Amino acid sequence: MFLPRCGVPDINFDYNLSDTNTISWPKGNKWFPKGKKNLTYGFDPEDETPPEVIDVFRNAFMRWSTTTKVLNFTAVTSYDDADIKIGLYVSNNEELADVVVLGGTIISMQLNSSVKSGEILFDASKYWVLPTDDNDTLSWQDGIFDLESVAMHQIGHLLGLDHSFDNDSIMYPTILPSHQRKVQITDSDNQSIHDLYTTAIKTDVNYGYVGSSSGLITSLFLGFAFLAMLN
Repeated sequence: MFLPRCGVPDINFDYNLSDTNTISWPKGNKWFPKGKKNLTYGFDPEDETPPEVIDVFRNAFMRWSTTTKVLNFTAVTSYDDADIKIGLYVSNNEELADVVVLGGTIISMQLNSSVKSGEILFDASKYWVLPTDDNDTLSWQDGIFDLESVAMHQIGHLLGLDHSFDNDSIMYPTILPSHQRKVQITDSDNQSIHDLYTTAIKTDVNYGYVGSSSGLITSLFLGFAFLAMLN
């Protein structure tokens, strides 16, 4: 069985999810309009998101904004108009039962429009714990996952960060038994975000990936598994 992992693969490419919609992953690039510093986020109204969960995301967005001093985030009630859309997905694909993909981040664009939106999606079948719960005993081996940690990771992707090879980083792609709750932005995370926003970075399909061919294949498999779960 795979370690629980983010659904964002370690290379980037465009994928036609339907005849009218194309998606990509926010790797190493700023998908929102140049110069825009204030982004809005909203929750899918069909999910009836509890206030406690909304608070988790508000705190996560605030932590990124305060620490990096790069962007500001504001909650809006209009989900369709939000720059960042947050929602749940449910997979009934039994063939992917052993693939523990907690969620992912995608950039969505309608083919008849140049407007892009960021989407954060979480697996509704998982048991998510809140910061007020007893997180000292949580364990993904028992099917329990820390919502705030995963939210921090996915927001990092929307800011343009790749996966990190630093075990302590919020952007590490898998949940390790010894690192099941990570919500504090490390110095390396902060440096990466400032490098991204102060340095002109060339983005191509292989940006940010350093590793073995088997690791790349695994990453791609999990990325497509995440897409399959959305269908």
